[in-house]
Amino acid sequence: MRIAKLYSILLVLGIAYACTPKPKVNTDITKEELYAHIDFLASDSLMGRLPGTPYDRVAAKYIKDVMSESGLELLSRNGYQFIEFIDHQDIGYNNFFSVNGKYLDLRKDFMVLPFSSSDTLVSTAVFAGYGISFISDTLIWDDYANVSVADKWVVLLRGNPLGDDLSSPLANYENDRYKAMVAKDQGAAGVILVSGAKFDKQDQLVVSKQKNFSIEIPVVQVKRSVGNYMLQSTGRTIDELEKRILHTKQPLSFVVAANVCARTNIITNKKSTQNVIAQIEGAYPLLKNQYVVIGAHYDHIGMGGKNSSSRMPDTLAVHNGADDNASGVAAILEIAQKIAQAKPQRSVLVIAFAAEEQGLLGSRFFVENPIVPLDSIVAMVNIDMLGRLNQEMELQVGGVKTSIEAEEILTQSNERYNFSLALSPQGYGPSDHASFYAYNIPVLFFSTGPHTDYHTPNDDIDGINFDGLALATEYIFDVVYEIANAPLRLTFQESGPAQPSSRHGQELKVRLGIMPDVSGATNNGLKVLAVTENQPAHTAGIQKNDVITAINGKPVKNIQDYMYRLQELSPGATISLELVRNGQTKVVLVLL
Repeated sequence: MRIAKLYSILLVLGIAYACTPKPKVNTDITKEELYAHIDFLASDSLMGRLPGTPYDRVAAKYIKDVMSESGLELLSRNGYQFIEFIDHQDIGYNNFFSVNGKYLDLRKDFMVLPFSSSDTLVSTAVFAGYGISFISDTLIWDDYANVSVADKWVVLLRGNPLGDDLSSPLANYENDRYKAMVAKDQGAAGVILVSGAKFDKQDQLVVSKQKNFSIEIPVVQVKRSVGNYMLQSTGRTIDELEKRILHTKQPLSFVVAANVCARTNIITNKKSTQNVIAQIEGAYPLLKNQYVVIGAHYDHIGMGGKNSSSRMPDTLAVHNGADDNASGVAAILEIAQKIAQAKPQRSVLVIAFAAEEQGLLGSRFFVENPIVPLDSIVAMVNIDMLGRLNQEMELQVGGVKTSIEAEEILTQSNERYNFSLALSPQGYGPSDHASFYAYNIPVLFFSTGPHTDYHTPNDDIDGINFDGLALATEYIFDVVYEIANAPLRLTFQESGPAQPSSRHGQELKVRLGIMPDVSGATNNGLKVLAVTENQPAHTAGIQKNDVITAINGKPVKNIQDYMYRLQELSPGATISLELVRNGQTKVVLVLL
């Protein structure tokens, strides 16, 4: 049934694509061609170009065909560089949960959480309140102070013992995954989460398909009735315990006599997507083995909804992404066909990147699996959201100080356009050029900036300023052509990164001063993409491309582990940090 449904979708999309008028190749950059590209890529029929879907593949084919029709040479596998990525975790088979020999029903009585391990555990249980261990100058709250949870199940209330006030010092510590990590650090062999009536009157079981790395112990959520059954020998109930702790504002922990047996099984669901890559070979034999990369990501966020990055998460609708980033793709396609006719001295790689919205997956995959030597890339020019040029002609350009020559090229090229250039020096940025900067490649990032329609269903073609888009695309062509024909390649220099603000819902007391890999592509350590000068990591000698594997002896396997470990730290402390550099393990001390 699912195969038939997928076939039907592909058939409809194939017909729609075949019936789409193909723009005639014109070596000039025209508003008509820019419109045609965006009209197709940002149409409702492509359902928001979510990576790993049939719509994503149709968008990629359109881009590949335009590249081919423009005279570009398709690279890799007929223009595609295929990428497998983790989409989400789901509940597998043979999950069971029993208390004192009484077997319970999956999805009715209990749920296995997506960050659980696949495991079997038989043990007694300990109730440890809200599962929080927090110490500050004004508050000490330690649910583990008077009880040992080593090798046992630990039963935890969901929520915050100081209530739902977001200004509470414990508000950042009520996350289910965070609590499970604390329990694991305390020696617990498994975690059972349960909602009191104050936290969730409806007592709903969590159903999540978010991408979550396993914390390597089983984690389940049970209904209150199951929690009460576990506690029956103590004469207590979940609601009574919740009320008491909320009222007294004091931790409460004790041993539970119940014997709990469970098997958890989590399946990692993977999907595939693809970069689209073509080249224009350089005309000068001595320079054609050097490359200028021009790129833009073509994916967007699909239908949006909860657990997406939509700014209207309660609205399920097509997020067309006309500006983000059909506008950038349209620009690189127009630049490519004009450069193909101009015959530059250096070669030009044109790349439409996949899965940028999911953590720069496409660009990260390219630099880690390059089809040309990375040291042969003289510059990477990235275009992301170029369609909303305002009346003040403000054009944002990032990465200006990642090469010595870039600012002069930008200024001279602007003499016939008179853009109001907002120049930013840092190589770091929230788009695909950051992946190249991490490998000491000069970058330039062009954008007309964010707007109120960003990541909403309102980012439609009607909002595109096509006069401005055409003008900005012409300007970027001039910059790319100048770099591709300069006698000498750009001279790389480090610039940044600017320290990004927290994007993980928690403000941290400390920062190392690194740009971490947030893609979630691996689970064997956290890769350092860049290091900020004069920050703790830089002072300690941490370098780009180091892989952090532990903080204070506690494992760090991914961005989620890293953020959790940082929450445990305080300014002024000296921590030990284990990392892998060039295949060798090192330990460095970092003063925060």
